[in-house]
Amino acid sequence: MVTIEAAARRDEVSHGFYLAWSLVMAGVFIAGFSQTVPDDFASPRFPLLLMVHGAVFTGWIVLTIAQPALVMAGDIGRHRQLGIAGAGLAAAMVAMGVSATVLTVATHNVPSFFPKGIFLVMNLLVIGVFGALVAAAVRLRRQADWHKRLMLCATASILGPGLGRFLPMPAFGDFAPLVMFALNDAILLAGPAADLVARRKVHPAYVWGVATVVASQVLIGPLGLSPLAKAAVRALGG
Repeated sequence: MVTIEAAARRDEVSHGFYLAWSLVMAGVFIAGFSQTVPDDFASPRFPLLLMVHGAVFTGWIVLTIAQPALVMAGDIGRHRQLGIAGAGLAAAMVAMGVSATVLTVATHNVPSFFPKGIFLVMNLLVIGVFGALVAAAVRLRRQADWHKRLMLCATASILGPGLGRFLPMPAFGDFAPLVMFALNDAILLAGPAADLVARRKVHPAYVWGVATVVASQVLIGPLGLSPLAKAAVRALGG
């Protein structure tokens, strides 16, 4: 069995890269949500569920930065302890992501540049991919080379909400989702690119992680425009 310490010695990608990558993703979330969160929370009618969703989401971003920082500092014990809480936080992320999506559709608050069916399917697929990648990373937690890559792919898979708030989405018209996905994937591919530079080959964790994210993006259009998605939107009152 490969230990965290042994995998770290074998992995030629520096700990600094993983920390920098997590900081870039955190920057995307902060830049995006800073456009809307202050006004949202100032509204007395802002739903409590979305406040909880925001708090859980923020906790995950803090965890995403803290975990590679602890590894870089050599504090593997605390990294493992925090990982136990992180697994529970990831489960809460999935529950809150689904709840927030349903609420947004039901209350007619879907952004105008997204058809409601597309928005519903996109968010459910994204949160499903996030949950699956985190679950795989937790299962492979003793194989650090797999664990850290899958965890960061999971975080990269949920960049959409931050990008959607930061980018001038209405200006892109019908191409808005494609622009968002393209930038999302550019950030996601930073990991495989670092592997190619440092290791001369891409780790199989990225093959699985990137393929899962991209496959979900490809499915969004056909599923979001399907009769089933339209029926789901109607059932939610959207």
